[in-house]
Amino acid sequence: MFFIKSEEEIALCPNCGGLLEYHSSRVVRKLTNKTGMKQAYNIRVLKCTNKSCPTTYHRELPDIIIPYKRYDTESIEEVIAQNDSEVTVAADESTIRRWRKWFRQSATQIIMALVSVCIVIGDKAGPSSLIFQNTNKPVETVKKIVKRKVKWLNEAVRILVNSSKWEFNRSAFLSG
Repeated sequence: MFFIKSEEEIALCPNCGGLLEYHSSRVVRKLTNKTGMKQAYNIRVLKCTNKSCPTTYHRELPDIIIPYKRYDTESIEEVIAQNDSEVTVAADESTIRRWRKWFRQSATQIIMALVSVCIVIGDKAGPSSLIFQNTNKPVETVKKIVKRKVKWLNEAVRILVNSSKWEFNRSAFLSG
């Protein structure tokens, strides 16, 4: 089991900007890497010190974890960006199809959320013009917005989660 701890000295709440303090480390996440090996990670839980913050607790996720996914980011990124003949990830075909479907369905939302973050932080690179140039190439669009050719999915997820724009939750069965 690996214990995950940020190298940052000060952690700030992504919702209100308040100081985050260590609360516990009971959350264990199990991930499968591209070779099929499973590893367990002990994730820290941080508590926002701002009493008026709507979200009291936050989990400190490393960039190898995509919320609600059971494989590491490197595996999912390879599957999304490569052709079937180039994929070396030890995952079954239904999992690979599910990841690709998830990205196709979420791509517009991911791109628009990244563009809104760029606008808020004042990035003048013109990401909104990229959307119209690459509507059929969402992977390339995300790579250009986050300015990375490798680990682009890590960076996109990090930006969206830290700016509270990650809204790609698992759907749950609700009984009537």
